Amino acid sequence: MNKADVGRRIRSWMVDAGLNTEDTAEALGVSVGSLKSWIYGQRSLTFDRAEQICDLFGKTLDELACREVA
Repeated sequence: MNKADVGRRIRSWMVDAGLNTEDTAEALGVSVGSLKSWIYGQRSLTFDRAEQICDLFGKTLDELACREVA
């Protein structure tokens, strides 16, 4: 997974859901700083955190990883 692509995908999902950074961070139980570090591609996600983000937005890990889903 490319960190920058994953970050752009998370940001896009946030916009689509009408969530701002603070609301998304609160829903995930993380700091705004941690969320921003993922959005800007500065830090990698753990598998558990990636799963949590996908659950929040009703998406799959394949979608988060920017893979085509057959």
